[in-house]
Amino acid sequence: MSKYAIYTKWFWPNGIPTKESAEKSMREFSDKTNAEDVLWWRADDNHHQSVIIFSSEEIANKEMEMRQSHRKKSTEEHEIKMVEEFVGPVLAQLSSIK
Repeated sequence: MSKYAIYTKWFWPNGIPTKESAEKSMREFSDKTNAEDVLWWRADDNHHQSVIIFSSEEIANKEMEMRQSHRKKSTEEHEIKMVEEFVGPVLAQLSSIK
C-alpha cells in the first residue's frame, strides 16, 4: 500500500465552526487538491481534527506548498492554531481489504 496520511489537530479560541461552515471550506479546498479523502471531526468545543488521505507520498509532497498557503490563510482569517501534525504512510485500510 502506498497511501499517505496527514493528521492535524487545530485549536479554535472562539469555538469550532458549524458543520455548514466546515463543509463550505471543504468544498472550496476540494477543487485545489488531489487528496483521495479529507475528514474533519470535532474533538471538543475548541478543537477539530482532520486527516487527509493521498494515493502516495509523492502527491502529498507536491501539494505541500499549496497546503501551507491554505493553512496560513486559515490561521490568519480564523485566528486558529495547529496543535499537532503527524504524517506518514498508511499501513492498512479496511476499505481496501474488504
